[in-house]
Amino acid sequence: MNKMSRTAASILQPLEQALKHFAFTHTPFGGPRYPYNIEPIQLSTLINEIERLKDVPGNILEIGVARGMTTRFLCQHVVNQNLQDSLTIYAIDTYNSFTQHDLDYEVQSRKKQLAALKGFTYTDFDAWNKYFMQYPFVKAIKSDCAIVDYCSLSPIKLSLLDVDLYVPTKAVLSKLYAATTSGGVILVDDVEDNKPYDGAYQAYMEFCACQNITPRVIGSKCGCIYKP
Repeated sequence: MNKMSRTAASILQPLEQALKHFAFTHTPFGGPRYPYNIEPIQLSTLINEIERLKDVPGNILEIGVARGMTTRFLCQHVVNQNLQDSLTIYAIDTYNSFTQHDLDYEVQSRKKQLAALKGFTYTDFDAWNKYFMQYPFVKAIKSDCAIVDYCSLSPIKLSLLDVDLYVPTKAVLSKLYAATTSGGVILVDDVEDNKPYDGAYQAYMEFCACQNITPRVIGSKCGCIYKP
């Protein structure tokens, strides 16, 4: 660092600290916050499952990624544990909210209010990819998750399925389970009844009944499916 750079740094550092102090003490932007849409127990389960399966060949799928907050969390763990050469994280999303077909089913067949289901229209595939350029082991797939060929992404050892609605959750579960390696796990978000997004709950319970699997929910809304 040359003399000019050192001088600039000596001036900017106190200014930066003063700005942080002002934000922390006088604005709502400086306080601590929880930036995730899933519960802490779900995040910890994801990490524990990655560690449990770290010696098992296979990839990680996140189906329904929104801004990529959970994806970024997973990336940090993969890099910290030096696992980036042994797996791929596939991030699957329309990157343009829910499909009209799936929304229509919720409104017409499940009698949900459309206004309560709208969301995630802010996402953009190109911008999302740009944010994850530093993680080459992350591969984004822009698609309706219901039509993805999951066998082409196998072996799959861990999946987080977070698409909220009944039709896509129901469609994905059977395909994903078939492509999941023995000992692998699927975690399904929003498995809670009598909520706007309880389509995931219905689909999860129906799948478990069909497969003769005992439902297991951790926290308040994370359904687990372990493949023997």
